[in-house]
Amino acid sequence: MQFLVSLATTYINDQASKNIWDRLSQILGDTDGICYYRYPSITSSTNSVPDLTLLACGYQPIIIKCLPYNLDEIQEIDDEEWIVNDIKNDSPLLELDDYSEGLNTKFGRKRNLRRRLEVIKVVALPFISEIDFRQRFNLEELLLDNTKIIWSNLSVDNVLVPIPIDKKLNYNEWQLAKSVFQGVALDKGTIDKSEQIQSLGQAIIELEKQITLLDPEQHKAAVQIAPGPQRIRGLAGTGKTVVLAKKAAIIHNTPELSEKRILFTFNTQSLYNQAKSLISKYYRDDNTEDPDWEGRLHIRHGWGSSDTERRSGVYSDICKRYELPTMSLRQAQKIDPKTPFRTCCKQILNIGIEPFYDYIVVDEAQDFPPEFFQILFQLCIPNEQTGLRCIYWAYDELQSLSSLEIPGATELFGLDINGSPNINIDGEDYPGGMEKDIVLRQSYRCPQSVLMLAHGVGLGIYAPRGCVQMLSDKVSWSAIGYDVVQGNLAEGEDTVILRPEENSPNKISEEYETKLDEKVIGIQVLQNVEEELAWVSQSIYQDIKVKKVPPEKIVVVSLDQRNAISYFQVIQRHLHKLNIPSLIPGLIRGTADFFAESGAVTLSTVWKAKGNEAPIIYIINFDYLYQYAEEIESRNRAFTSISRSKGWIRISGTGKQMLAVEKELEKIIKNIPYFRFKFPDMERVRRLDAAETSRRRKQVKTVEIATQQILKIDDDALASLNPEILKKLEEKVTRIREISERVGDED
Repeated sequence: MQFLVSLATTYINDQASKNIWDRLSQILGDTDGICYYRYPSITSSTNSVPDLTLLACGYQPIIIKCLPYNLDEIQEIDDEEWIVNDIKNDSPLLELDDYSEGLNTKFGRKRNLRRRLEVIKVVALPFISEIDFRQRFNLEELLLDNTKIIWSNLSVDNVLVPIPIDKKLNYNEWQLAKSVFQGVALDKGTIDKSEQIQSLGQAIIELEKQITLLDPEQHKAAVQIAPGPQRIRGLAGTGKTVVLAKKAAIIHNTPELSEKRILFTFNTQSLYNQAKSLISKYYRDDNTEDPDWEGRLHIRHGWGSSDTERRSGVYSDICKRYELPTMSLRQAQKIDPKTPFRTCCKQILNIGIEPFYDYIVVDEAQDFPPEFFQILFQLCIPNEQTGLRCIYWAYDELQSLSSLEIPGATELFGLDINGSPNINIDGEDYPGGMEKDIVLRQSYRCPQSVLMLAHGVGLGIYAPRGCVQMLSDKVSWSAIGYDVVQGNLAEGEDTVILRPEENSPNKISEEYETKLDEKVIGIQVLQNVEEELAWVSQSIYQDIKVKKVPPEKIVVVSLDQRNAISYFQVIQRHLHKLNIPSLIPGLIRGTADFFAESGAVTLSTVWKAKGNEAPIIYIINFDYLYQYAEEIESRNRAFTSISRSKGWIRISGTGKQMLAVEKELEKIIKNIPYFRFKFPDMERVRRLDAAETSRRRKQVKTVEIATQQILKIDDDALASLNPEILKKLEEKVTRIREISERVGDED
């Protein structure tokens, strides 16, 4: 039984609720289910939320109002009001009645649950005995139908009501009941179970249905409203965006927080529509109205634009509020070409920003510079009870291969004038078991084979030149869902690392691999780019016209950043001739956040795709993985691209280099669910950083210039060189050929 505290600041002093939960947990033990503390799973007419809301497998749902009163404090009660300590209150029985009606209606919307679940209403008086209460009040005249009471003896026998045998839920129905209780629509988009899945399109519908239910760690991260900072971390596909969207919706829907301002911010512009859709979906599950987008809940890109016709961001909002000029991307790049947003943040960091938001939710935290977090610290109003900033940030484990170590809170938020951390997530949990640092280990987006391919390629575990990055300790491997089953991670040691099946629950594409003759990972080697782009276009045509895949479920990404847009335009022309709409986010002004638009295939650069996902991902120009000058960056892009897939990956490239890439990919696939390799020299690996990339680029440029100069020289002039120099040139060319052939022949 999972117990989730939504508001820690009220739970810490709520002894009545603690007593009742302690008793229920003793009886229910390991029963599958959920118990919420003050979680607004529905909106009632009174805006009152039960103290405990419980769903346990095999039992009817329960809502409990836990009253902390002693008998002497209750002066008068009737059907409408209770007078307690000279204050009139709505009758808790009426509040429960309103709430139970809403929760019963919520279950009743699902045909399979209709008339099978009936909410049990309970008033708990843990500090009053039944005998004493009856001596003062007429209990029989007071109670509404089906309302039960827990007295000071804490007997809950009449509260835990088993579901009748003829209405008992099977496994799928129980999962559906939990999803309704959680506020996620598990059965949306399902197909008729009587139908046999015959096409890839139908399998995708089934895939999107199965990913919906939140696991215990996701659920905890979403529901708990920590009274201070909290970090949520996990691999791509562990549901961080969903968790943050639900968290924002819950804060916005909590009656006690009705006047609080919330900021939801992120780095990737194309994430805007997804974030707004998710927050709206979760908010409307408990509410009949839309969120207050203008007043209380702001969705903002980190940067934004000074152009009022385009969407604003955290930076542009501040500039507007303080009447400062907004720096454009081009202006910022002139100052700092690699991290232009850092320049913007530095511009406003020391202007004295006034606190504005009560809660700040940050997705894609790994993509922001520390200066942005220091701005958020200034923007956040300290919590009234704790004095801490309620900033919740989600960080992708292993999202950037250039930095495998996640920076600590101090690195991000900095120090105060006394040298103490502005934000601290060390030490004890918050009250109610709220963790300050939550790790999500189960990756729901990617099937196991796809996720391990992403990691294998990204780290370069079987790369011809060796690993480009590596996790150096068992704790780090565990944090991303792997077990070290052989070796101590020492240089030259035979190492075996396993990804347990339970950490990659998405099995749908693998289940239908044989049935639909559809490989989870497809690899295609073509002769040239023209042939590759034509093949991709025809394959997409087959997906849509023959396999019934909706166009918006397909995304094409290129590893060749430099030529990506021109390649996409060729594919777009091919698709147009085949009557298939497509879009390129950001190609036309105002389309930067267009992604997965209904009826259109998305053709995206890696960084536009980042933060988004799709059931089918095509990655073109994959031979670019072996580009000498950009090997580290190319593998980083490959990792990001592969990990966007919720189901199927189609990889293509050209020429001899792609044949070599294919061998590396096949070795990864062959060893799944294991990585088997000799552990690398970590000092060598650590040297493969941005400085190494810069060095390689300069070397390649020097070689290009020198080669062009040599080719312009007369043959007779070259022949007149000292024989020793000519011999060295010949040896150099021979070694280059050998390296090229070895890369092509590596297993």
